[in-house]
Amino acid sequence: MSTILQTSAGLEDVILTSTQISQIDGTAGCLSYAGYDIHELAEQLSFEEVCWLLWHGELPTTLELAEFRAQLAAERVLTATELRLVDTLPLSGHGMDALRTLASGLAQLDPQAEHLSEGAALRVGIRLIAKLPVLIAAWDRRRHGFTMIAPNEALGTAANFLYMLHGELPDVAAQYALNIYMVLLAEHGLNASTFAARVAISAQTDIYAATVAAIATLKGLLHGGANQKAMETFLAIGSPERAAAVIEDLLARHERLMGIGHRIYKVEDPRVRHLRDAVCTLNDRPEAIWYKVADATSQVIANHPYFVQRRLNPNVEFYSAPLLYALRIPIDLFTVAFALSRVAGWIAHIREQIADNRIIRPKAAYSGPAMRRLRVQ
Repeated sequence: MSTILQTSAGLEDVILTSTQISQIDGTAGCLSYAGYDIHELAEQLSFEEVCWLLWHGELPTTLELAEFRAQLAAERVLTATELRLVDTLPLSGHGMDALRTLASGLAQLDPQAEHLSEGAALRVGIRLIAKLPVLIAAWDRRRHGFTMIAPNEALGTAANFLYMLHGELPDVAAQYALNIYMVLLAEHGLNASTFAARVAISAQTDIYAATVAAIATLKGLLHGGANQKAMETFLAIGSPERAAAVIEDLLARHERLMGIGHRIYKVEDPRVRHLRDAVCTLNDRPEAIWYKVADATSQVIANHPYFVQRRLNPNVEFYSAPLLYALRIPIDLFTVAFALSRVAGWIAHIREQIADNRIIRPKAAYSGPAMRRLRVQ
């Protein structure tokens, strides 16, 4: 007789481990990194400072930050072999597919890729944070018929990504907006992609492979892929006046409005207000009109019985979409921008898993036929 086990669909409310990296209170709408409120971090710190915080548990000193930035700048300079990775990729396909392949390629070019320690995770993390934006920007320019733009050693991670995509120095507002985005998206507990990274590294695969597992998971429409779909919805709405009608049509067809609702947050996602404010700073450029569409859609949701009864609010993807669009990031690189930010959190969790590892191996409750005998004809 089989034993009936208590199950939790999607592992909801199951505690896998303890962590010192971040804390989420979905009921109160609070998020903190290593004890620091996300609201303070978003308004005051660079992405590089947040990376250091997530990896070391403390904010960097002036000297530590300078050395960290120097390490990142040095790693952004690609070898000829690393550059050839871009030439091997098809020019068709989704940006996340390209990113996944580039991360695997970096593993094959790293003679120490199999090293597995907390220190190794830091070394690989620096390589990934530095090199992936350069490689994906080069791939995007190549598929559009442009030559690669080499990184500018005077620029940080966010500003360099925009510079390498567009071939021009981003203005202060653009740098500010993407930096806030990257700070807010850097870490978020045991989300699906972070869990995938921890599962992979728990089996003692290499750090690149664990990151690739995370990238593959993030592409999913119920995870990071939602920002692209949210933007596609805003483009379909077309103007603020059409928001209510398009939403009613979506509901009538029983289709999901991406960027709405969250497994954890029962109130507004604490990251939303900063993204909403950041995209407002970009309102002087033509692409920023889509903020108005997003805002009109948000107002419809706030007053619609369907969303109110289910406590469904805009999540981090909702205002990420018009922000990334205003920065002229290609739509199929929206989730790539998410991944380039979240590498910081993935590496932090990989390090934590390495430090106290036990292979992650949950059980499944069998619900198939009872034991039976094979009948031979």
